[in-house]
Amino acid sequence: MSSSRRTLLPALVATLCAALLPAAPAAAAAPAAPEPGTVTDFGVQQTALTVFETHYGTGPGGRPVAYAVQMGSPGVLSVTDPVTRELLDTAYLPDSSGAWGITQSADGTVYAGSYPNAHLYSYDPDTRATVDLGAPVPGQTVLYGLRPGADGRVYGGTYPGAHVFSYSPQEGFRDHGPMYAGEQYVSDVAVDPARGVLWAAVGSRGHLVRLDLATGEKRDIWPAGLRGDPSYPYDVNLVGGKLFVKRSKLEALVLDPDTGAILADGFTMGSRGTSALAPDGRSVYFTSGTELWRYDLPTDTYGPVRDAAGKPVVAGGAGVGFGFLGGRLYATIGNYAGDALWYDPATGANERYKLPFPPQALDINNISAGPDGRIYTNLYINGNLAVLDPATRKPTDLGRLGQADGFGWHGGKMYQGVYPYGGVLEYDPTRPYRLGTNPRELFRLQPDGQNRPIAFASAGSRLYVGSTPDYGLWGGALTVYDTATGARTTHRDIVADQGVISLVVVGDRLWAGTTISGGGGTAPTATEAKVFTADLTTGEKTAEYVPVPGADAITSLVAGPDGMIWGLADGEVFVLDPATGAVTHRFDVPGDYSGVQDQLVVSAADEHVYASLDGYLLKIDPLSKAVRVIRDAQTYRLTQDARGDLWFRNGVKAANRAVQYGSHLLRYVPEADACPHSDLRPTVHTGGVDSGVANRYASNGCTVNDLIHDDADWPTHGAFVAHVAQVTTELERAGVLTDAEQDAIVAAAGRSGVSR
Repeated sequence: MSSSRRTLLPALVATLCAALLPAAPAAAAAPAAPEPGTVTDFGVQQTALTVFETHYGTGPGGRPVAYAVQMGSPGVLSVTDPVTRELLDTAYLPDSSGAWGITQSADGTVYAGSYPNAHLYSYDPDTRATVDLGAPVPGQTVLYGLRPGADGRVYGGTYPGAHVFSYSPQEGFRDHGPMYAGEQYVSDVAVDPARGVLWAAVGSRGHLVRLDLATGEKRDIWPAGLRGDPSYPYDVNLVGGKLFVKRSKLEALVLDPDTGAILADGFTMGSRGTSALAPDGRSVYFTSGTELWRYDLPTDTYGPVRDAAGKPVVAGGAGVGFGFLGGRLYATIGNYAGDALWYDPATGANERYKLPFPPQALDINNISAGPDGRIYTNLYINGNLAVLDPATRKPTDLGRLGQADGFGWHGGKMYQGVYPYGGVLEYDPTRPYRLGTNPRELFRLQPDGQNRPIAFASAGSRLYVGSTPDYGLWGGALTVYDTATGARTTHRDIVADQGVISLVVVGDRLWAGTTISGGGGTAPTATEAKVFTADLTTGEKTAEYVPVPGADAITSLVAGPDGMIWGLADGEVFVLDPATGAVTHRFDVPGDYSGVQDQLVVSAADEHVYASLDGYLLKIDPLSKAVRVIRDAQTYRLTQDARGDLWFRNGVKAANRAVQYGSHLLRYVPEADACPHSDLRPTVHTGGVDSGVANRYASNGCTVNDLIHDDADWPTHGAFVAHVAQVTTELERAGVLTDAEQDAIVAAAGRSGVSR
């Protein structure tokens, strides 16, 4: 046993001495040390702005207003006057984190469709009352694309069932059913109330379904040559009898709404669809890149809008809502800064300005403890990066990054996997934060069919990245990047039709865990998740294992405190021998599988294995495999700082089993451990003699092996045996050992060569 292992005796002596010594002189106040075994809530890490969509409509007395839905905890419906630039009202959408759709029906009621609870909310502009109308379709997580119909009715789409629904105060909800078998997204709808026809943009393999609302007839009018293309219909608008379609990769088309014949193409659209028909009866507006564009309906021509000087009108970003007031076009621009634009077609005059949307506490997407002792958090969708100094308890907003679905550290630098373009970025925390240079983009995986870099590991100069595929695709990837040379190799579909979501380096191999899930909008074609090994130099796969038959995902792999590999698969923990690949233990733990955020951490404070899944924080004894529930709710993500403290975010699970994100960062300090770096050999040894008695924790974090203390300088062999007898007698009295086990350990001590 190494000399670094401690016994209870020195700890007890130190405690007694501290009690007898005189008090030290008062020193300057320092932050109080965290209390072991406690949870501290560090609160909201960032307030920021994410506007999903804006509907330009009317308020009390016909006042022009902009109704915007924002991300928040909970989601928000904000009412502003786009002319006077006043904030008129802020309404909250309980139990939601935001809403992707907003519209106003013919009777003046405003409707918002939320996530992750997929509820429809109504807002009365006169009374300012908000009502949760419930879920239009059971089992959904997101509502999309709200549009008004006839008689006060509104329509929308859903995920993951790809349904279309309608609602009216008289009829309530009506489910029009899934739009295309095997698909998951109806990301937008367009409606012709006069003809009783609806169009549904269906992802992710490309369908545009024309639905006859009277008969229920469905017909896919998406051009045959585009079906199966990963750039699928995303936003749709019916304007002037023509169907405008923005595809998911921003290509745009104008179609005949009945036949699907292409009337125009060859341009890009960044905005969330187009404006309504302009007062001139021929113009339709949208944004392309940073510019405002116009489409001319009679001639099917298009191009950038020019000001009085002939220069393009710069919008500054993507339009997320358009309206016409007094002959002017008004638009909300972008998601994150409250930008807006007005443009006068008669004169070319235009102005970019701000609308006073209120910043909200936003959900944390990912967490990482840095080697600098600070805790980094990234916001869901919004993508801002913040850092917390635990000593001051103050978070600092570093700036925009993008939604980071994976974090890793190597050589003091942070590596960031950014969705949706599959970017891998490098950030040096010792230098000023400036997106583009620090962090700087190393490479993009989207050309390799990947959109979420999730898992990171490193060895030597190499960084390893595990990723999942883009929408509509199967087959993740393992990427090897050499930080010294910049060389990169990406192994696509390294396990057939499976994504790579967990990585750990153990010995001379990389170990990886997979998920059977494909990209968004797909159904799995694989049947069970796998662990595979790869060569550290080339990234080539060397072996495959199935540790938990039938599991959907292996969300976490860690080097265990016992020299084994520990993994988490669908709410089950497994222990794998790296020498053979054989599973030595499998056991269920509380909680169900809840996604890639289910994680394991081996504590640097007490060498136990901690797990977060389904809201639980669990502490697992590495010897007995006993599981203790530390928290039974509000625990998602998990990272460990250099002290061994554990950090996570809050969150609850909605009725539809979707995780609701939370905006608070919390810390758990493990209980005090009198024997850090415990001897975890499975049986009790005395000076090299195996007693055959199972090793176990006794108290205060010490194992029986720790307490034997056979590496001390004993004066005689008899003194050592007497010590073992005394320690094991106390353990027998405490119920840790049985009589027979005590006798076996003492006998082993007698046979040992200690101090002979």
